[in-house]
Amino acid sequence: MTSIYALAKITYQVPEEYISRELFDTVQVYIITKPELQNKLITVTAMGKKLIGCPVCIEHKKYSRNALLFNLGIVCDAQTNTCALEPIVKKLSGYLTTLELESGFISNEESKQKLLPIMSTLLEELNATGACTLPIDDSNTIHLKLIQLRKDPPIVQEYDVPVFTQCKDHFIKSQWDLTTQQILPYVDGFRHIQKISAEADVELNLVRIAVQNLLYYGVVTLVSIFQYSNVYCTTPKVQSLMDDKSIQEECLSYVTKQGQKRASLRDVFQLYCGLSPGTTVRDLCSRYSQQLQRVDERRLIQFGLMKSLIRRLQKYPVKVIRDERSRPPRLYTGCHSYDEICCKTGMSYQELDERLENDPNIVEVGSARWFRQHEYIEKLNMQAILNASAMHDEFVKELLVSYGKIPVLVHEMILVEVWKQKVFPILCQLQDFNPNNTFHLYMVIHHEATIINLLETIMFHKDSCEAADDSFLDLVDYCHRKLTLLASKATAAPDQHNLTGKTDASSTEELQIQSAALEFEISLKAVSVLRYVTDHTNSISVINRMLCTHNMPCVLVQLIDCSPWSRFREGKVEKYINSKWQKIPAEDHLKMTKLDGQVWISLYNLLLKEDCQRKYDFNNFNKSQLLKLRSFLTEVLVDQLPNLVELQRFLAHLAVTDPAPPKKELILEQIPEMWNNIVSENCGKWKAIAKYQVKETFNPSENDLRLQAQRLAQTYNLDVMESLLPEKPKCGSCGKEAAKRCSQCQGEWYCHRECQVKHWPKHKKACQLMAEATEKIQRDLNINS
Repeated sequence: MTSIYALAKITYQVPEEYISRELFDTVQVYIITKPELQNKLITVTAMGKKLIGCPVCIEHKKYSRNALLFNLGIVCDAQTNTCALEPIVKKLSGYLTTLELESGFISNEESKQKLLPIMSTLLEELNATGACTLPIDDSNTIHLKLIQLRKDPPIVQEYDVPVFTQCKDHFIKSQWDLTTQQILPYVDGFRHIQKISAEADVELNLVRIAVQNLLYYGVVTLVSIFQYSNVYCTTPKVQSLMDDKSIQEECLSYVTKQGQKRASLRDVFQLYCGLSPGTTVRDLCSRYSQQLQRVDERRLIQFGLMKSLIRRLQKYPVKVIRDERSRPPRLYTGCHSYDEICCKTGMSYQELDERLENDPNIVEVGSARWFRQHEYIEKLNMQAILNASAMHDEFVKELLVSYGKIPVLVHEMILVEVWKQKVFPILCQLQDFNPNNTFHLYMVIHHEATIINLLETIMFHKDSCEAADDSFLDLVDYCHRKLTLLASKATAAPDQHNLTGKTDASSTEELQIQSAALEFEISLKAVSVLRYVTDHTNSISVINRMLCTHNMPCVLVQLIDCSPWSRFREGKVEKYINSKWQKIPAEDHLKMTKLDGQVWISLYNLLLKEDCQRKYDFNNFNKSQLLKLRSFLTEVLVDQLPNLVELQRFLAHLAVTDPAPPKKELILEQIPEMWNNIVSENCGKWKAIAKYQVKETFNPSENDLRLQAQRLAQTYNLDVMESLLPEKPKCGSCGKEAAKRCSQCQGEWYCHRECQVKHWPKHKKACQLMAEATEKIQRDLNINS
């Protein structure tokens, strides 16, 4: 309805009597307004109606009151969205003002009569077509059109893919701006914005603006980059493909391959339903090759995204350790998808996957990808031990140093340590977690032992310690935690009775017992690693960390005092040697073990090195603790390790002197980050991680277990281990190149049967021992243990 008002009265309205006198009296102050509101759009809602007007005041002496006031307005229901009508009202008020100033169109009684038919035409044509043409006189015509207001389009990113919603041939090229004309040939539904920019030779931001303009007018829509490794899943809207005939026709026409017979709805619907979490497009193609004979899989995915029948399951990598040296450091925050990272860095999806494989987080522990890494590290560990034992070229150590992988090993070891302390206890307490076998869990627990064993082997060399770089501090902290457990006897040596005695223990209880036994082994390895750290380090930060922060000499004194690797059982002395308790003859009670030697050498390094003496505070407590060592430094011990003579002299001197306290110096000290970063990033999430891993990681199918067991069998296969040796095996009897080996122990090689028979008397005892050891390893790796 349209109305025109003057001097607070309705002069014309179409249709007549649409506005009641009561309504007019209510809103008249907003129709003919005071000067402050004149020439402004005003919208008033009252009594179920919405009035839009633009009051005008033309001042001139020719008018009776020196001014002409009028307002042509549009009236709608109160719920109507009037945004599109506001430009119409503003434009009409401007036209009428111009006509009045030029010819007195409104003030002249004769010309004023034309307003009524103009208003009628305006009402009818705007309601009917959204546009109207209003002839005023021979020289003036008003053209009006309702413009549909659209939502602001989303911001176009460089990894978005524009797709035409209509046939591209329907558009006239000349109706677009020059940038749009240049990029149109490259908009095919598969090229992303960055690729269009490169191929069309148009600046990236201009391409984004042009595509955003096309988005505004609904010419294109955006989908994600198509990859055969992508994962999609259906949405509830997929049902419309069965219910809506028009969508069916459009879909079948869109997805059918060119030159092929039209695809069937059954095949297309089956393909969409085959998309699920964990199923890539490549998997879909291999499973439904018959259905895809007439269906273009790329256009199938494209149509599904355009119509919201399916949605993409994006991957958002999250990095636990925020290492600024790794590029790009700010993209692994969980807010950036693979598409975005690959576009910004120029990496392929495969390259990004490979980069992230070496940087797992807590949630990844135990996954299939994690197990592959465990296999690689296990093989490296075995090869490093073989090289060191045979005194061959230690190429594993060289490669780890060259490629800077020692910090990765340290981080991986600490990651599993955190998992064992924070997640594993929660797993064992979950009521709904009672697995039939604990193979996967045991391998995760064993992973820490594998890495510390590898580090013990390679840290013997100084260049390995230097290659550890900043992770050296984290390694020192790790060793301190393990040695503290040993000194406090929080971790005890494994007892075969404890491991096998409980016949009614649940699988998780057995696993906890095995974990405790393994923790003791790991702690003993940490003693050796610490010794190599004290041998090779010259870093002020590392020395300060060991002496001032952790007071490592006092921890080592406690280890000497309590000697957790020795015990008195059934009247006999037993020592933990080569991973088992061995009874020691009376004549060997005072014989130093390898572990004793590692602790004494560590003390020697920490107390006698000049840098260490300058940093350590020999206060009363530390002095009293160190002087306890004098009672252990017997002649028998010093004879076995002559270097301890210097330590004996130092302690004798310390007993009669009071060394000056260390000078307080300003030191810029590095601090370890790995443990704190892992814990802080996952703080409050431990239970959620445990529940997630129960459901997704530690609930493998029988087929998965079988495959994993086969891979590990290959890892521990003696054929694989022997093939890694640089030289061919030699006959145990004559020394010639050998091709056959002992079928029982699998450890000795022979060139002919005659050599084996000849060598049997010498080999018999060793063969039995090796066979027993192999049987034990197979028992430990048994999938149902």
